[in-house]
Amino acid sequence: AYCDFLSFCDHRTMAAYFDALCAEIREKGEKYEGRTVTSIYIGGGTPSIAHAYFPRLKEAVFSSFCVAKDAEVSVESNPESVTDDFIAAAKDFGVNRVSLGVQSLSDKLLHRIGRAHDRAKALCALDMLTRAFPRVNADVMVGLPDQQETDVRETIETLLGYDLSHISCYSLILEKGTRLYHEARKGKCVIDEDFAVDMYDLVRDRLAAAGYDRYEISNFSKAGEACRYNLSVWQYADYLGLGLGASSFLKEGRGTFARRYRNTCDLAGYVAGRRPTTQRISIEAAKKEYVMLGLRLSEGLSLDNYRSLFGSDFLSDYAENLAKVSSYLKIAPDSVSILSEYIYVSNSIITELI
Repeated sequence: AYCDFLSFCDHRTMAAYFDALCAEIREKGEKYEGRTVTSIYIGGGTPSIAHAYFPRLKEAVFSSFCVAKDAEVSVESNPESVTDDFIAAAKDFGVNRVSLGVQSLSDKLLHRIGRAHDRAKALCALDMLTRAFPRVNADVMVGLPDQQETDVRETIETLLGYDLSHISCYSLILEKGTRLYHEARKGKCVIDEDFAVDMYDLVRDRLAAAGYDRYEISNFSKAGEACRYNLSVWQYADYLGLGLGASSFLKEGRGTFARRYRNTCDLAGYVAGRRPTTQRISIEAAKKEYVMLGLRLSEGLSLDNYRSLFGSDFLSDYAENLAKVSSYLKIAPDSVSILSEYIYVSNSIITELI
C-alpha cells in the first residue's frame, strides 16, 4: 500500500522479460569489457518469485562479466516467496547475502500496509535463510499508520533472536499514487513524524546495544558486514543497472564527469529493446551529488576521495557554505560528517551546504 516501485502481477510476461534482461546483460558485458564486478545486487522488488530463471541469469552474468572471486552477491526476497527451491537456486547462483522484507512482525500492521505475508511466514523465512546463508538482512519500517511502540520493540527484540548480520530501518514515506498516500489525503491515514523519529531512536539504540553499527542513515550492520552495494552508491562508485527501470552511473571524463543512464519503465518497451535515456553530469553537479551521498554515511564523505575525484579541496570549494552549517558537522582531518544528533535534519543541512 506504500510502495511505488515497478511491479506486475501477470507471470506470463516473465519469460519475455528474462529474454530481454539476459540480452541486455550480454550487450553491456561487451560494451564494458575489462571492468571487474565486485558486487551483484539482484533486487528492485521480489526476485525470489523468479528463482526458476536464476540459472539463465547466472549464465548471462558470469559469461559476460569478470566477477571477482570475493564478490558480494545479494538478492532481495519477501517472506511468502522464500522456499526450498528459491534457496537452492540462490545458492547455485552464488548468492552470499539475502535481504528479507520483514517490515513488521505485527499481523495487524502487515495487513494494514498491504503486505502479502504474516508474522508466521516471516519467522519461518528468517529461520530458513539464516540457516542457509552466511549473511542475512531484515528490513523493518517505523512510522506506519496505527503502529505502537510495543509493535516496534517486539519486532526488534524478535529479530535480534536470529543471526542477522544487517538490519535496515526505514521510515514510511508517502509516495504519490500509492494507496496510503490517497488515504492520507482523505484523512483516513495519519502519519506522525515525531513518533517515527522516536521509534527510529528506539531501534538505533537497541541495535547499538546489540553490537550493530549505523553506517548509513537507514542501515545497521555488525562489524565488517555493511552491504557492499549500499556503500558503493553512497561513496559515488560506478554501478551498472540492468533491467526494467534500472539506473546506471558511470564516470567518463573528457569534459563530462559522468553519465547516468535510465532504462524505460514500460515493460513492453523494454522487451522490444527501447534504449535508455541519458543524463550528462558535469563536474560541478557531480561535486554536489558526492556531498549529498557521502553525508548520509556515519563516517561522512572522504576528503581524500573528493580530492582524487575532482582535483580540488572540499573545504576550499565549500568554504562559504560550510561556515553556515559548521555547528552541525564534525570536520576531521580526513572526513566531514553530520553530527549524530542532527541526522534527522540532514536534508536541510545538505541543501544549505550545496
